[in-house]
Amino acid sequence: MASKQSQRMAARQQLQQRMSQKAEQERRQRTVWWSLGGVGALVALVLIAWIAVTVFSPDDESDSATPGDTETSAETPAGGNDTPIEETVANAEGAAARCDGIEPSGEGATGESSGAGDGQPATDVYLECMSLSAPDASSTAECAYTPTGGDTVPATVEPAAGTQEMTIVTNLGVVTADIDTANAPCTAGSFTHLAGQGYFDGQQCHRLTTQGIYVLQCGDPDARAAIESGNPQGAGMGGPGYEMAEENMPAGTENNYPAGTLAMANAGAGTTGSQFFIVYEDSTLNPASYTILGQITSGLDIVQEVAAAGVM
Repeated sequence: MASKQSQRMAARQQLQQRMSQKAEQERRQRTVWWSLGGVGALVALVLIAWIAVTVFSPDDESDSATPGDTETSAETPAGGNDTPIEETVANAEGAAARCDGIEPSGEGATGESSGAGDGQPATDVYLECMSLSAPDASSTAECAYTPTGGDTVPATVEPAAGTQEMTIVTNLGVVTADIDTANAPCTAGSFTHLAGQGYFDGQQCHRLTTQGIYVLQCGDPDARAAIESGNPQGAGMGGPGYEMAEENMPAGTENNYPAGTLAMANAGAGTTGSQFFIVYEDSTLNPASYTILGQITSGLDIVQEVAAAGVM
């Protein structure tokens, strides 16, 4: 009897020992799995962090220039093109002699003056060819040209040193001017751009004033068609397809636009385009309104003769 009880106790102890060993084994397995899981999670976190840094970090190249750099990254002005200054100058050099050998045609007529002080010149004035000498790019200026429906605009960086010579072959004779490129670089750049494309060739000067102010106004590409169609009132509305701000303004003194001044017409602040006027007698105008582009060097007598013929 005692022997059987001893056997049962021994069996119970063996069972408890096996159960204890099994529980210990299971505990160790859980520990291993938890360890593996922790390592896996850590690896996953590292992988996610690496992906985030690789994908979302900025490029290695810096947007700001390092000390000593002369190159800057400026925002492109509205409507401008980023033609290199060397190409702009090369284009101007190629077009500088485009009016060489062209003689005034002598065409056009002189009608009867109405005695009015502002209107279509009684004498027809045609711009048969315009050219500008190549500009000095030893200094440059940033320019903003706002598109108004045109196909092209001048470059955003224009030469801004010295002067350029403008040549205008009209049907009545040749007019020349010194363009103040240093002080009106954006307007000078616009004229260089337009004249090089033949924009002004064949245009008609559409307005003459003989009272209060004394100017002959030209530069509207649509004026000749309007006049020839019998609608001179429709002249003076055209432009190059872009506008620019005024520059190189005079002082607010009497006769601040003296005879020989070449200046820009506009329809209000910031609307300067291609229309310009030649002052043939000292005039006083709003000093905050009209860009002074340059000074007539020869041919002012031609404009004065047109003025003497009066207004239609």
